[in-house]
Amino acid sequence: MNVDLLLSKIGISQNFVQDFTLLLVIVILTIGLAFLIGRHRLIQMLISTYVALALLSAFPEKYLSDYSFELVFFFVALVLVTISSKKIFGIYISGAEFMWRIFVVSFLEVVLMLSIVFTITPKKIALEYISPNAYDYLVSSEFHFLWLFLPLLFVYLIRKRLN
Repeated sequence: MNVDLLLSKIGISQNFVQDFTLLLVIVILTIGLAFLIGRHRLIQMLISTYVALALLSAFPEKYLSDYSFELVFFFVALVLVTISSKKIFGIYISGAEFMWRIFVVSFLEVVLMLSIVFTITPKKIALEYISPNAYDYLVSSEFHFLWLFLPLLFVYLIRKRLN
């Protein structure tokens, strides 16, 4: 049975289904990250994401000939920096009453990582998984900058209010 044909007969476009699926994946990853990482490691992982991105940018391109090598390098660097960051970055979101902050930071981290992944992935391959609209929201230069900047701004604002 062709699902695309069935959805088009109902009047639901493929772009809508892809956008809804992406939103559902983001929500699931946000909740999973919030509970898996927790408040003590969430900010450390955010900073580690920026460090891993900087390392990826500085790494010689001749060793990263394919996008899959870039993705593997980014995630390995992210894991290694996150593991070793406990001694470097002693920052966390305090208090159980601030659970909404944990979910917001988790959401911003998930979208940041998706933006990085789809920026590295060739457009043709990325469009097999997400709609063109979602791709533009994640990868266009304005939105990519926004996804890089918003987590830092949010962490700055919540840290300022706690002190």
